[in-house]
Amino acid sequence: MEQKIYSVTEINAFLKEYIEAPEFLNNLYITGEISNLTFNKSGHIYFSIKDEGATIKAVVWKSNADNMKRWNPENGMKITVKGRFSFYIVGGTITFEVRDVQLEGKGELQKLYDERYAWLETNGWFDQSIKKPIPIFPTNIGIITAASGAAIHDLITTIQRRYPIANIYLFPAQVQGEQARFDIAKKIDAANNFSIPLDTLIIGRGGGSYEDLWAFNEIEVLKAIRNSLIPTVSAVGHQPDYTLSDYVADLRAPTPTSAGEMTTPNIAELKRNLQNYYVDYQAIINNKIQESELFLNRIIGRNSLITKNIVNQKEIELKNIYQINNRHMQQILMHKTQELINLNQQQIILDPLIPLQRGFALVTEMSGKIISTNSNIKIGDQLGIKTKDSHIEAVVTKIKKEQK
Repeated sequence: MEQKIYSVTEINAFLKEYIEAPEFLNNLYITGEISNLTFNKSGHIYFSIKDEGATIKAVVWKSNADNMKRWNPENGMKITVKGRFSFYIVGGTITFEVRDVQLEGKGELQKLYDERYAWLETNGWFDQSIKKPIPIFPTNIGIITAASGAAIHDLITTIQRRYPIANIYLFPAQVQGEQARFDIAKKIDAANNFSIPLDTLIIGRGGGSYEDLWAFNEIEVLKAIRNSLIPTVSAVGHQPDYTLSDYVADLRAPTPTSAGEMTTPNIAELKRNLQNYYVDYQAIINNKIQESELFLNRIIGRNSLITKNIVNQKEIELKNIYQINNRHMQQILMHKTQELINLNQQQIILDPLIPLQRGFALVTEMSGKIISTNSNIKIGDQLGIKTKDSHIEAVVTKIKKEQK
């Protein structure tokens, strides 16, 4: 028997009929939490319905969108939806087309978020007074995010384009999953203890679902951000929603790219501004010179004799000032010269080797320490005797104390 071979289109057409034909699949009620909520420009609403075990892609077409918008939907809300499954032949995907939405209450994650937000706000974690300013001209920038992906690529590209003289240090971290909160907190601590002092610390990741971003709502991460001595920037790429890290950090950037722009100056703009300032100040100086020349010409034209007298008077004043300053400088020089002579004489007097020139000897311990009293000398100790032209080693055989 010959085996029948199907094309992809034929199989998908079969699946479409198989999924959409049964009556019970055309009028289903499903309950779960909203995730990945997106309001499309076309007017359609795309999201996922999830529970702890699975996820279903769903869509509310523009014609039914108002029914859902009246609930002010957001990620984490628990809802019950009514609708049917449809199969998209070209993409081979199943979507639940929602016709009606009923709000069941916020999901557990959203409840936890609200509780933490209230506690943090009450305890002053969001106060502007404790936020550190972000440096305008950073030299060393630390980044905590995944080692690869769009977030780190966008950040580095933006910083290098705008401010290429900045040094970038990456602290790769797990940004999603159960262990992400511990890893992010650990990397924040590592950045604060890094061998090179960092001026700015950017913490974030690219976009994702409500659950994907949850690590940035965890207490471990929030504590590490608050305790950071380095100014922090939260850059979680999820524009519609705020994570708690956004509130606790010193600055919130909507996306990683925005973080790169908000933490660095545009060096090209700085150069243009400096050039403009130079041109403006040059014009001001030239105008002042021209005004001064005109003023002097008017004075000279009015009364050259007065001008000459003024010039002569100023010359005399300058000469007097010069003479006074010259005498003052000579006095200072003589005083400093005498100080040097006195210091040199003191050095000669205090130099223990000078008496050797006059026939004296210098007695030291073998370590080189000068002996000024015999209180520490014992019979049998070895001593060094320094004369004008030789060094003698001796052993103590007798100690005789002088009577005072």
